[in-house]
Amino acid sequence: MGERWTDRGQQLSDLGELVSQLTADGPVDDSLFRTLLSLSQVLDPEVDAGACVDSLHRISERISADGSPRGVVRSLTESGIGGAGARYLSWRNSSVAHALLSGNGLPLTLGVITVVAAASAGCRLDLIGLPFHVVVGCPIVEGDSHPSAQPQRHDAFIDALVPSVCDVSALEGIVVRNSRGRLRFDASMLAVMSNRDVLVRVLNNLENAANAGRDLPLLGLVRVARATFDSRLAAVQGFEAAGRSGPASRHMLN
Repeated sequence: MGERWTDRGQQLSDLGELVSQLTADGPVDDSLFRTLLSLSQVLDPEVDAGACVDSLHRISERISADGSPRGVVRSLTESGIGGAGARYLSWRNSSVAHALLSGNGLPLTLGVITVVAAASAGCRLDLIGLPFHVVVGCPIVEGDSHPSAQPQRHDAFIDALVPSVCDVSALEGIVVRNSRGRLRFDASMLAVMSNRDVLVRVLNNLENAANAGRDLPLLGLVRVARATFDSRLAAVQGFEAAGRSGPASRHMLN
């Protein structure tokens, strides 16, 4: 095992404490961001957490000037956020720290950054866990009138990977394209992700990266982190194991 993976005791302890403070079924929030930043330090102890927080604040300041969907996209672009870099399956794309410092990440990682930065600017956004591709939902403002008795929960979406604003028809294309035609879009895919959902999916992405790269040290570390999540959340909230529970979980990546 290389030197980079030899000692993570303190980092895992810090991670466990933050996990214990999470509201598992709550919406994505700053406490989740701190937990994922701590996970980044487990993966890479050289991470500069202060620089990551500063980067998030700069994105938030830009969003505060214009919290509309197009304003958020512009803020991400001006902040250098978007794209996955040369290696889509690199574990670094699942690290919020590396995503903040490089601008590259998976849709989930960039989506979390977008939602948390917007929340700091007083703008509510939701994380939507489409199969194979996470997007950000822009909730309908209360008081808007709609002809339907059951209006859409979101009137626009942001693909933070591009970044760009998209509508439901674009999401339909995303689902078909990323599933290689195996799945068809339906409204149930627009469910808002909770902290629990994000943690499970981040770990799935990391495990996928480890398997793709045949990186046994990383795989071992991811499994230790998964056990830390499971044990800490089970102790305080009756959290069910954060493993891959069935065939559908194969879609809960990226």
